[in-house]
Amino acid sequence: MRLVFAALPIIGIVLGFNAALGTTAPSRQVAEGQRLYMENCAACHGDDGQRGSAYQTPIWGGRARIARFETALGLFEYNQIAMPFNDPAQISDIDKLAIVAFMLANHGAMPAGSTLEYGGAASIPIR
Repeated sequence: MRLVFAALPIIGIVLGFNAALGTTAPSRQVAEGQRLYMENCAACHGDDGQRGSAYQTPIWGGRARIARFETALGLFEYNQIAMPFNDPAQISDIDKLAIVAFMLANHGAMPAGSTLEYGGAASIPIR
């Protein structure tokens, strides 16, 4: 019985994540991107990417301006040089790719169960 009750918080986290990204279980990369986003990006952009303390414009979803990057590669390259704004070098490129995968999954530009590869990022359009 204790094992079942101990697992309930974890199940709640997974179910909450799947509700945000659809019914597909997130890939390891997207799940890691969510963790990294919460640690490094949410303070400015908000937990839900819609309105943060420093940036009040949604960064994914219907009203977001994410489409200006045109492809996943454009978004990744922007994050490479500009995010976090105080020190872009504090997050590795591998971790930034995971954050971008999480953002794209939330935006609907790629399935949550997918993995974003640098070599294929130019072929993933953002609308």
